[in-house]
Amino acid sequence: MTMLRAMPAKGEDRRRFLALLAAAGVCLAARAAPAAPDCRTIYVVGHERHAGIIVDRRDFDPVGSAETPEFLTRGWLEFGWGDADFYQARGESVLLGLKALFVPTDSVVHVHAFSGAPPGNFPKSEVLELPLTGVGYARLLAFLGSSFKRDDAGRVARLGPGLYGLSYFYAGEGRYHAFRTCNTWAAEALAAGGFPIDPAGVGTVGQFMDGVRGRTQAACAAAAG
Repeated sequence: MTMLRAMPAKGEDRRRFLALLAAAGVCLAARAAPAAPDCRTIYVVGHERHAGIIVDRRDFDPVGSAETPEFLTRGWLEFGWGDADFYQARGESVLLGLKALFVPTDSVVHVHAFSGAPPGNFPKSEVLELPLTGVGYARLLAFLGSSFKRDDAGRVARLGPGLYGLSYFYAGEGRYHAFRTCNTWAAEALAAGGFPIDPAGVGTVGQFMDGVRGRTQAACAAAAG
């Protein structure tokens, strides 16, 4: 006798169809979901008059980039940029301050190496954690490296001890003036890293921190969108 295969009921067909549709929807959703951005953490610090950019020392070779092997024993590097005379002066100088603002002058880079959590190293300053995309982070590091003035052989000029801790001053690239201050430079560094800040609107440390505060997830959040 020939056996006849039982035909599935209409209700069973509907259930199978819905199950297949749901499975297809899951696959499509998985393909459409954007990959999470590879975010890297930096810090910004607002001192009394100038801002600094803090990066993981392991990501910035202090021997090849700054010819300073002493920094290899530390975990973080803080970068600042400013007027060559005023930044290196010990104590306040109104004359040097006015000259720095109104006469374009040579610049210096200040690099401070330290270990431990960045906020704990600057108890009197505001420190903000800021994630950048992997690509943005690489561009910020390149910007920091380009801020050092180099000779024809690519060597930097270390000028002398810095302001605090294990730190040094180096000859800087670019001129300092009223429309490009130390805080404008810090904003340029963040902009190079993809953070949505307009350097043209930054002159003081307050303006810089206002441009960052409350938007610390902006760069990576934009990449995720």
